[in-house]
Amino acid sequence: MFVRTVARPLLASWFIYAAVDAILDPSRHAAKSAPLVEPILEDAGVSLTVPQLTRLHGIATLAAATTLAVSRTPRTAGLALAGLATVSVVVGEPFWRQPEGPARTASRESFIKNISLLGGTLIAATAGKPKRKTKQKGRAAKRGARKSTR
Repeated sequence: MFVRTVARPLLASWFIYAAVDAILDPSRHAAKSAPLVEPILEDAGVSLTVPQLTRLHGIATLAAATTLAVSRTPRTAGLALAGLATVSVVVGEPFWRQPEGPARTASRESFIKNISLLGGTLIAATAGKPKRKTKQKGRAAKRGARKSTR
């Protein structure tokens, strides 16, 4: 229990940092993903710009990461962060579109880091004890089965 209490804010810290950075400076983040995202937005007829979408992604990430850090609903927050991290993995570091060299290597390392964080969010989404109601329902069903066999 203590480990989870410490681990959730540690996992959330990177997401909080990245989210605040994306909210304050969306253009820098959008520059990486614009070549992939702009054609999709145009085809879908969405009137948002990539920096606006980046800022919205940052706001959603900040909300989910903060929720995970304070452990109010860690499974839901972990699942939300997993979805948001998937977007970041796919469009945030398209290293395969860069020429060979140091920039591609750095981008690949960031991509692998994002995949690792995605794994962490999936663990957070599945970790924890089952809800009490589920246990109580199971106990009630067992009691009912015992009464019917008497």
